[in-house]
Amino acid sequence: SDNVWREAPIDHSSDNVRREAPIDHSSDNVLDDAYGKLNTVLVLTKSDLLPSAATKARLLEWSRRRARAGGIFEPIGVHLVSSHTGWGVQKLLSQLEELCGDEGEVWVMGAQNAGKSSLINAMSGYRGGTKSNKLLARAPVTASTMPGTTIGVVEVKNVLPAPHRMLDTPGLLHPHQLTPRLSPEEVKCVLPRRALKPRTYRLSKGAAIHIGGLARVDVEDCPGSTMYLTVWASSDIVCHFGKIDKAEELFQKHAGSLLQPPIGDAERLKELGRWEPFDVDVEGGSYKESTTDVAIGGVGWVGVGVVGTAQLTVWTYPGIGVTTRAALIPDFAKDLETPGWSHTVTAAAKKMKSAPGKTGNAKHTPRGKQGRPGKGKPGRK
Repeated sequence: SDNVWREAPIDHSSDNVRREAPIDHSSDNVLDDAYGKLNTVLVLTKSDLLPSAATKARLLEWSRRRARAGGIFEPIGVHLVSSHTGWGVQKLLSQLEELCGDEGEVWVMGAQNAGKSSLINAMSGYRGGTKSNKLLARAPVTASTMPGTTIGVVEVKNVLPAPHRMLDTPGLLHPHQLTPRLSPEEVKCVLPRRALKPRTYRLSKGAAIHIGGLARVDVEDCPGSTMYLTVWASSDIVCHFGKIDKAEELFQKHAGSLLQPPIGDAERLKELGRWEPFDVDVEGGSYKESTTDVAIGGVGWVGVGVVGTAQLTVWTYPGIGVTTRAALIPDFAKDLETPGWSHTVTAAAKKMKSAPGKTGNAKHTPRGKQGRPGKGKPGRK
Protein backbone atom coordinates (compact mmCIF):
# COMPACT_ATOMS: atom_id res chain seq x y z
CA SER A 1 0.00 0.00 0.00
CA ASP A 2 1.08 3.59 -0.56
CA ASN A 3 0.08 5.01 2.78
CA VAL A 4 -0.37 3.87 6.34
CA TRP A 5 -2.03 5.61 9.25
CA ARG A 6 -0.66 4.70 12.63
CA GLU A 7 -2.59 5.67 15.75
CA ALA A 8 -1.11 4.27 18.95
CA PRO A 9 0.07 5.57 22.32
CA ILE A 10 3.87 5.73 22.62
CA ASP A 11 5.31 4.63 25.93
CA HIS A 12 9.00 3.77 25.78
CA SER A 13 11.19 3.23 28.81
CA SER A 14 13.32 5.97 30.31
CA ASP A 15 16.84 5.85 31.70
CA ASN A 16 15.49 7.47 34.85
CA VAL A 17 13.69 4.26 35.84
CA ARG A 18 16.18 2.10 37.73
CA ARG A 19 14.09 -1.09 37.78
CA GLU A 20 11.74 -1.40 34.82
CA ALA A 21 9.11 -3.97 33.86
CA PRO A 22 10.09 -5.84 30.68
CA ILE A 23 8.46 -4.43 27.54
CA ASP A 24 7.93 -6.49 24.40
CA HIS A 25 8.73 -4.32 21.37
CA SER A 26 8.15 -7.10 18.82
CA SER A 27 5.26 -5.24 17.21
CA ASP A 28 7.49 -2.19 16.77
CA ASN A 29 10.12 -4.32 14.99
CA VAL A 30 7.55 -5.60 12.50
CA LEU A 31 6.63 -2.05 11.55
CA ASP A 32 10.09 -0.47 11.54
CA ASP A 33 10.82 -1.18 7.86
CA ALA A 34 7.37 -0.02 6.77
CA TYR A 35 7.81 3.39 8.36
CA GLY A 36 10.76 4.10 6.11
CA LYS A 37 8.69 3.52 2.97
CA LEU A 38 5.16 4.64 3.83
CA ASN A 39 3.53 7.89 4.80
CA THR A 40 2.55 7.99 8.47
CA VAL A 41 -0.23 10.06 9.97
CA LEU A 42 -0.30 10.21 13.76
CA VAL A 43 -3.76 10.53 15.33
CA LEU A 44 -4.42 11.40 18.97
CA THR A 45 -7.85 10.04 19.85
CA LYS A 46 -10.18 10.87 22.75
CA SER A 47 -9.09 14.52 22.81
CA ASP A 48 -12.41 15.43 24.41
CA LEU A 49 -11.26 13.62 27.57
CA LEU A 50 -8.39 16.04 28.17
CA PRO A 51 -8.93 19.24 30.18
CA SER A 52 -8.90 22.68 28.60
CA ALA A 53 -5.37 23.18 29.93
CA ALA A 54 -4.23 20.68 27.31
CA THR A 55 -4.28 23.18 24.46
CA LYS A 56 -3.94 22.13 20.84
CA ALA A 57 -0.52 23.76 20.50
CA ARG A 58 0.73 22.06 23.67
CA LEU A 59 -0.55 18.64 22.57
CA LEU A 60 0.87 18.90 19.06
CA GLU A 61 4.30 19.84 20.37
CA TRP A 62 4.20 17.07 22.96
CA SER A 63 3.02 14.43 20.46
CA ARG A 64 5.72 15.25 17.91
CA ARG A 65 8.35 15.01 20.63
CA ARG A 66 6.97 11.63 21.73
CA ALA A 67 6.78 10.46 18.11
CA ARG A 68 10.46 11.21 17.61
CA ALA A 69 11.27 9.33 20.82
CA GLY A 70 9.28 6.37 19.47
CA GLY A 71 11.04 6.29 16.11
CA ILE A 72 8.45 8.15 13.98
CA PHE A 73 10.69 11.06 13.06
CA GLU A 74 8.63 12.78 10.39
CA PRO A 75 4.89 11.97 10.48
CA ILE A 76 3.15 13.51 7.47
CA GLY A 77 0.45 14.84 9.76
CA VAL A 78 -0.60 14.97 13.41
CA HIS A 79 -4.31 15.18 14.21
CA LEU A 80 -6.25 15.66 17.44
CA VAL A 81 -9.68 14.08 17.16
CA SER A 82 -12.72 13.10 19.19
CA SER A 83 -14.83 10.18 18.02
CA HIS A 84 -17.52 11.20 20.51
CA THR A 85 -18.02 14.76 19.22
CA GLY A 86 -16.61 14.35 15.70
CA TRP A 87 -14.12 17.15 16.29
CA GLY A 88 -11.14 16.94 13.92
CA VAL A 89 -12.46 13.91 12.03
CA GLN A 90 -13.26 15.65 8.74
CA LYS A 91 -9.86 17.34 8.59
CA LEU A 92 -8.22 13.94 9.10
CA LEU A 93 -10.32 12.41 6.32
CA SER A 94 -9.34 15.19 3.93
CA GLN A 95 -5.64 14.52 4.44
CA LEU A 96 -6.08 10.76 4.08
CA GLU A 97 -7.86 11.23 0.74
CA GLU A 98 -5.11 13.55 -0.44
CA LEU A 99 -2.35 11.14 0.58
CA CYS A 100 -4.03 8.19 -1.12
CA GLY A 101 -3.31 9.62 -4.55
CA ASP A 102 -4.72 7.51 -7.39
CA GLU A 103 -4.79 4.03 -5.85
CA GLY A 104 -3.54 4.28 -2.27
CA GLU A 105 -4.76 2.35 0.76
CA VAL A 106 -5.00 3.33 4.40
CA TRP A 107 -4.13 0.76 7.05
CA VAL A 108 -5.41 1.71 10.49
CA MET A 109 -3.13 0.52 13.27
CA GLY A 110 -3.30 1.19 16.98
CA ALA A 111 -3.05 -0.21 20.46
CA GLN A 112 -5.88 -1.91 22.27
CA ASN A 113 -8.30 0.57 23.87
CA ALA A 114 -6.82 3.50 21.94
CA GLY A 115 -10.23 4.17 20.38
CA LYS A 116 -9.29 2.96 16.91
CA SER A 117 -12.58 1.31 15.94
CA SER A 118 -14.60 4.15 17.45
CA LEU A 119 -12.67 6.60 15.29
CA ILE A 120 -13.31 4.56 12.15
CA ASN A 121 -17.01 4.47 12.98
CA ALA A 122 -16.92 8.26 13.38
CA MET A 123 -15.18 8.65 10.01
CA SER A 124 -17.74 6.38 8.35
CA GLY A 125 -20.43 8.72 9.66
CA TYR A 126 -19.27 11.54 7.40
CA ARG A 127 -20.38 11.76 3.78
CA GLY A 128 -17.57 12.92 1.54
CA GLY A 129 -17.34 16.68 1.23
CA THR A 130 -20.06 17.53 3.75
CA LYS A 131 -19.68 20.87 5.48
CA SER A 132 -22.22 20.20 8.19
CA ASN A 133 -19.84 18.32 10.52
CA LYS A 134 -22.88 16.25 11.43
CA LEU A 135 -22.29 12.59 12.15
CA LEU A 136 -24.52 10.26 10.13
CA ALA A 137 -25.38 6.73 11.22
CA ARG A 138 -23.64 3.98 9.27
CA ALA A 139 -22.85 0.32 9.88
CA PRO A 140 -20.20 0.09 12.62
CA VAL A 141 -16.88 -1.69 12.41
CA THR A 142 -17.15 -5.19 13.86
CA ALA A 143 -15.78 -5.42 17.38
CA SER A 144 -15.56 -8.26 19.86
CA THR A 145 -17.43 -8.43 23.14
CA MET A 146 -14.31 -7.27 24.99
CA PRO A 147 -13.52 -3.55 24.60
CA GLY A 148 -10.32 -2.91 22.68
CA THR A 149 -10.32 -5.97 20.43
CA THR A 150 -11.36 -5.74 16.77
CA ILE A 151 -12.04 -9.13 15.18
CA GLY A 152 -9.59 -9.75 12.32
CA VAL A 153 -8.70 -7.36 9.48
CA VAL A 154 -11.81 -5.52 8.34
CA GLU A 155 -12.22 -3.56 5.10
CA VAL A 156 -14.15 -0.42 5.97
CA LYS A 157 -16.63 0.65 3.31
CA ASN A 158 -17.93 4.15 2.51
CA VAL A 159 -15.12 6.07 4.19
CA LEU A 160 -12.76 6.75 1.27
CA PRO A 161 -13.86 7.25 -2.34
CA ALA A 162 -13.25 4.36 -4.75
CA PRO A 163 -10.83 2.87 -5.64
CA HIS A 164 -9.20 3.66 -2.29
CA ARG A 165 -9.54 1.20 0.58
CA MET A 166 -9.35 1.52 4.34
CA LEU A 167 -8.41 -1.57 6.34
CA ASP A 168 -8.89 -1.80 10.11
CA THR A 169 -6.48 -4.12 11.91
CA PRO A 170 -6.70 -5.84 15.30
CA GLY A 171 -5.48 -3.75 18.21
CA LEU A 172 -1.79 -4.16 18.98
CA LEU A 173 -1.25 -6.01 22.25
CA HIS A 174 0.83 -4.13 24.81
CA PRO A 175 1.89 -6.66 27.44
CA HIS A 176 3.24 -3.83 29.60
CA GLN A 177 -0.29 -2.38 29.99
CA LEU A 178 -2.66 -3.46 32.74
CA THR A 179 -5.98 -3.26 30.90
CA PRO A 180 -5.72 -6.65 29.09
CA ARG A 181 -5.63 -8.32 32.52
CA LEU A 182 -8.78 -6.63 33.79
CA SER A 183 -12.39 -7.79 33.64
CA PRO A 184 -14.87 -5.88 31.43
CA GLU A 185 -16.30 -4.17 34.53
CA GLU A 186 -12.82 -3.12 35.66
CA VAL A 187 -11.89 -1.89 32.17
CA LYS A 188 -14.94 0.38 32.23
CA CYS A 189 -13.62 1.94 35.44
CA VAL A 190 -10.12 2.46 34.03
CA LEU A 191 -11.12 3.92 30.65
CA PRO A 192 -12.25 7.55 31.14
CA ARG A 193 -15.79 8.40 30.07
CA ARG A 194 -15.58 12.11 30.80
CA ALA A 195 -12.90 14.81 30.80
CA LEU A 196 -10.01 14.01 33.11
CA LYS A 197 -9.77 16.00 36.32
CA PRO A 198 -6.46 16.31 38.15
CA ARG A 199 -6.01 15.23 41.76
CA THR A 200 -3.05 17.12 43.24
CA TYR A 201 -1.35 16.15 46.50
CA ARG A 202 1.31 17.90 48.56
CA LEU A 203 3.47 15.19 50.08
CA SER A 204 6.53 14.82 52.23
CA LYS A 205 8.96 11.95 52.69
CA GLY A 206 7.13 8.82 53.83
CA ALA A 207 3.81 9.64 52.13
CA ALA A 208 2.00 7.29 49.76
CA ILE A 209 -0.83 7.53 47.22
CA HIS A 210 -2.91 4.51 46.25
CA ILE A 211 -4.34 4.72 42.73
CA GLY A 212 -7.21 2.34 43.25
CA GLY A 213 -5.93 -1.15 43.89
CA LEU A 214 -3.87 -0.90 40.70
CA ALA A 215 -0.79 1.01 41.81
CA ARG A 216 0.82 2.96 44.65
CA VAL A 217 3.36 5.77 44.58
CA ASP A 218 5.64 6.20 47.63
CA VAL A 219 7.80 9.25 48.31
CA GLU A 220 11.08 7.78 49.54
CA ASP A 221 12.94 11.10 49.52
CA CYS A 222 12.56 14.62 48.14
CA PRO A 223 14.98 17.56 48.01
CA GLY A 224 12.74 19.84 50.10
CA SER A 225 10.23 19.42 52.87
CA THR A 226 7.39 18.70 50.42
CA MET A 227 6.66 18.09 46.75
CA TYR A 228 3.58 17.80 44.52
CA LEU A 229 2.12 14.77 42.77
CA THR A 230 -0.86 15.10 40.41
CA VAL A 231 -2.78 11.96 39.50
CA TRP A 232 -4.29 11.88 36.00
CA ALA A 233 -6.59 8.87 35.74
CA SER A 234 -10.25 8.01 35.30
CA SER A 235 -12.46 9.58 37.96
CA ASP A 236 -13.85 6.08 38.58
CA ILE A 237 -10.50 5.06 40.08
CA VAL A 238 -10.58 5.73 43.82
CA CYS A 239 -7.39 7.19 45.32
CA HIS A 240 -6.12 7.30 48.90
CA PHE A 241 -3.49 9.60 50.43
CA GLY A 242 -1.69 8.24 53.49
CA LYS A 243 1.61 7.00 54.89
CA ILE A 244 3.92 4.30 53.61
CA ASP A 245 3.94 2.45 56.93
CA LYS A 246 0.13 2.08 56.79
CA ALA A 247 -0.15 1.41 53.06
CA GLU A 248 0.00 -2.39 53.08
CA GLU A 249 -2.62 -2.61 55.82
CA LEU A 250 -4.90 -0.29 53.84
CA PHE A 251 -4.51 -2.39 50.71
CA GLN A 252 -5.23 -5.67 52.49
CA LYS A 253 -8.37 -4.20 54.07
CA HIS A 254 -9.91 -2.29 51.16
CA ALA A 255 -8.50 -3.55 47.81
CA GLY A 256 -11.31 -4.85 45.64
CA SER A 257 -14.01 -3.10 47.65
CA LEU A 258 -13.57 0.57 48.51
CA LEU A 259 -10.13 0.72 46.92
CA GLN A 260 -11.06 -0.14 43.36
CA PRO A 261 -10.53 -1.25 40.68
CA PRO A 262 -9.91 -4.18 40.83
CA ILE A 263 -13.40 -5.26 41.80
CA GLY A 264 -13.93 -8.46 43.77
CA ASP A 265 -12.78 -10.59 46.65
CA ALA A 266 -9.46 -12.11 47.67
CA GLU A 267 -9.62 -14.60 44.81
CA ARG A 268 -9.75 -11.77 42.27
CA LEU A 269 -6.72 -10.11 43.86
CA LYS A 270 -4.88 -13.43 43.82
CA GLU A 271 -5.51 -13.75 40.07
CA LEU A 272 -3.77 -10.42 39.42
CA GLY A 273 -0.74 -11.32 41.53
CA ARG A 274 1.36 -9.45 44.08
CA TRP A 275 2.69 -5.97 43.46
CA GLU A 276 6.34 -5.39 42.62
CA PRO A 277 8.34 -2.21 43.41
CA PHE A 278 9.89 -0.01 40.72
CA ASP A 279 12.34 2.64 41.91
CA VAL A 280 12.10 5.90 40.00
CA ASP A 281 14.40 8.93 40.25
CA VAL A 282 12.53 11.99 38.99
CA GLU A 283 14.33 15.22 38.10
CA GLY A 284 12.03 18.24 38.35
CA GLY A 285 12.35 21.95 37.72
CA SER A 286 9.40 23.62 39.43
CA TYR A 287 7.19 23.60 42.52
CA LYS A 288 4.48 25.50 40.65
CA GLU A 289 3.79 22.92 37.95
CA SER A 290 4.63 19.37 36.92
CA THR A 291 7.68 19.08 34.70
CA THR A 292 7.89 15.27 34.58
CA ASP A 293 5.29 12.50 34.35
CA VAL A 294 5.55 8.99 35.75
CA ALA A 295 3.33 6.84 33.49
CA ILE A 296 1.86 3.52 34.64
CA GLY A 297 0.85 1.39 31.66
CA GLY A 298 -2.91 1.15 31.27
CA VAL A 299 -3.66 3.09 34.48
CA GLY A 300 -2.73 6.72 33.90
CA TRP A 301 0.12 8.99 34.91
CA VAL A 302 1.36 11.06 37.83
CA GLY A 303 2.75 14.55 37.26
CA VAL A 304 5.68 15.51 39.51
CA GLY A 305 6.24 19.04 40.77
CA VAL A 306 9.60 19.37 42.50
CA VAL A 307 12.92 21.18 42.17
CA GLY A 308 15.79 18.72 42.15
CA THR A 309 15.70 14.93 42.31
CA ALA A 310 12.95 13.05 44.11
CA GLN A 311 13.13 9.33 44.81
CA LEU A 312 9.84 7.50 44.30
CA THR A 313 8.81 3.87 44.46
CA VAL A 314 5.94 2.77 42.23
CA TRP A 315 4.19 -0.44 43.26
CA THR A 316 2.10 -2.24 40.65
CA TYR A 317 1.52 -5.67 39.14
CA PRO A 318 4.37 -7.66 37.55
CA GLY A 319 5.22 -6.73 33.97
CA ILE A 320 3.42 -3.38 33.95
CA GLY A 321 5.43 -0.57 32.35
CA VAL A 322 6.57 2.25 34.62
CA THR A 323 8.17 5.05 32.60
CA THR A 324 9.01 8.74 32.77
CA ARG A 325 8.51 11.48 30.19
CA ALA A 326 8.14 15.25 29.88
CA ALA A 327 4.89 16.40 31.48
CA LEU A 328 1.87 16.25 29.18
CA ILE A 329 -0.22 18.61 31.33
CA PRO A 330 1.89 20.68 33.76
CA ASP A 331 -1.10 22.21 35.56
CA PHE A 332 -2.05 21.34 39.14
CA ALA A 333 -5.63 20.98 40.36
CA LYS A 334 -7.28 24.13 41.67
CA ASP A 335 -7.44 22.69 45.19
CA LEU A 336 -5.22 20.16 46.92
CA GLU A 337 -6.43 16.76 48.07
CA THR A 338 -6.41 16.12 51.80
CA PRO A 339 -5.18 12.98 53.59
CA GLY A 340 -7.56 10.05 53.31
CA TRP A 341 -9.84 9.09 50.44
CA SER A 342 -10.01 11.24 47.33
CA HIS A 343 -13.04 13.45 46.79
CA THR A 344 -13.85 11.51 43.61
CA VAL A 345 -15.62 8.31 44.63
CA THR A 346 -17.47 6.01 42.25
CA ALA A 347 -21.06 4.98 42.79
CA ALA A 348 -19.82 1.43 43.19
CA ALA A 349 -17.41 2.49 45.91
CA LYS A 350 -20.17 4.36 47.73
CA LYS A 351 -22.29 1.23 47.58
CA MET A 352 -19.42 -0.84 48.96
CA LYS A 353 -18.93 1.69 51.73
CA SER A 354 -22.52 1.29 52.90
CA ALA A 355 -22.45 -2.52 52.67
CA PRO A 356 -21.96 -4.25 56.07
CA GLY A 357 -18.53 -5.70 56.69
CA LYS A 358 -16.95 -4.28 53.54
CA THR A 359 -15.10 -1.11 54.38
CA GLY A 360 -15.43 -0.52 58.10
CA ASN A 361 -15.51 3.12 59.14
CA ALA A 362 -13.57 4.59 56.24
CA LYS A 363 -14.22 8.31 55.87
CA HIS A 364 -14.11 10.55 52.82
CA THR A 365 -12.42 13.82 53.67
CA PRO A 366 -13.81 16.90 51.89
CA ARG A 367 -11.48 18.40 49.31
CA GLY A 368 -9.72 21.71 49.53
CA LYS A 369 -8.79 21.94 53.21
CA GLN A 370 -5.11 22.16 52.38
CA GLY A 371 -5.74 25.24 50.27
CA ARG A 372 -4.47 25.83 46.77
CA PRO A 373 -1.19 24.71 45.24
CA GLY A 374 1.57 27.22 45.71
CA LYS A 375 0.17 28.63 48.95
CA GLY A 376 2.39 28.54 52.01
CA LYS A 377 6.00 27.46 51.56
CA PRO A 378 6.22 24.02 49.98
CA GLY A 379 9.62 22.77 48.97
CA ARG A 380 12.81 23.59 50.76
CA LYS A 381 12.81 24.53 54.42
